[in-house]
Amino acid sequence: MTQPDRLPTIKQLAKQGDRTAIAQLISQAVAHKRMSATVAFFDSHLEVHLEATVTPNQHVATTLIQRELVSLRQATITTVIISGRQSGAEQHDWVKELQLAAEPSVAKPVRRSRRSGKRPFTLTFNDVRRLLIQFNPLKAGFIGLLALYAVFGASNYTVDGFLEGSDRVMMFLHGVNLIFHEAGHTILAGFGRFLHILGGSLMQVMVPAVIAGYFVVTRQMYAGAIALCWTAQNLWDVSIYINDAQERSLPLLGGEGVLHDWHFLLLDLNLLAQAQLVGGIAFFLGSVLYLTAIAGGIYYARVEG
Repeated sequence: MTQPDRLPTIKQLAKQGDRTAIAQLISQAVAHKRMSATVAFFDSHLEVHLEATVTPNQHVATTLIQRELVSLRQATITTVIISGRQSGAEQHDWVKELQLAAEPSVAKPVRRSRRSGKRPFTLTFNDVRRLLIQFNPLKAGFIGLLALYAVFGASNYTVDGFLEGSDRVMMFLHGVNLIFHEAGHTILAGFGRFLHILGGSLMQVMVPAVIAGYFVVTRQMYAGAIALCWTAQNLWDVSIYINDAQERSLPLLGGEGVLHDWHFLLLDLNLLAQAQLVGGIAFFLGSVLYLTAIAGGIYYARVEG
């Protein structure tokens, strides 16, 4: 992922009904499976003809194309006919007709306020003073800022939040994390395609995790807690990428023609349909790790620690 630009993407053009963009998206969706696609548009349906040196896998091809078209939410396209054949063959080896349905919308929960009958707890000045003198002010202040960032910034770690780019802390940290992400691709390039692709997200999480581990081993516990916060933030960052596996609306380093890491990984694992679940798990693990780091940071910010 890179910093978002303001130019309309192919995905945006396709959602507006641009036929050239729709055809290009379908071609990109199957290109990494070494399939070529020819798209023909009609009144209420379109036809996609696939060719490859080996007969295209029907399940993989239809899944890729269906996910791409459903995400566009084009009401004018209700039916798609997909056919596959080996390059050079005169007859199609298989034909599949799909009826498209819009993805169900998810209702947002309504927050209800609760009135408590309990009397409010109040602190006296002496209570606050006795509490504060137990902590190193610099350490406590910094871990407090990290805690506040979790409260007000964690909700920005979504695809829309990233594209908006209003969270400057998130965008700055993403730029730092991106260095390790790209290094991971390079370092694991010789270990097979799956690890090569996974290496980006893996490395950006492992680097701060190793740093945190080093501080813990050397008994620098407060520093370890800070590094653990960074590790958790990287899991949040990766969760954005995972959640975008189906839509693929994030701008990628190298342009729109490059491979989307998590689209490839989840497709290879037959988990593309569960992209939101996998992304949610990554975000949840990051949140648990972040809370653990904050608790540890507060504890080790004490003067006697």
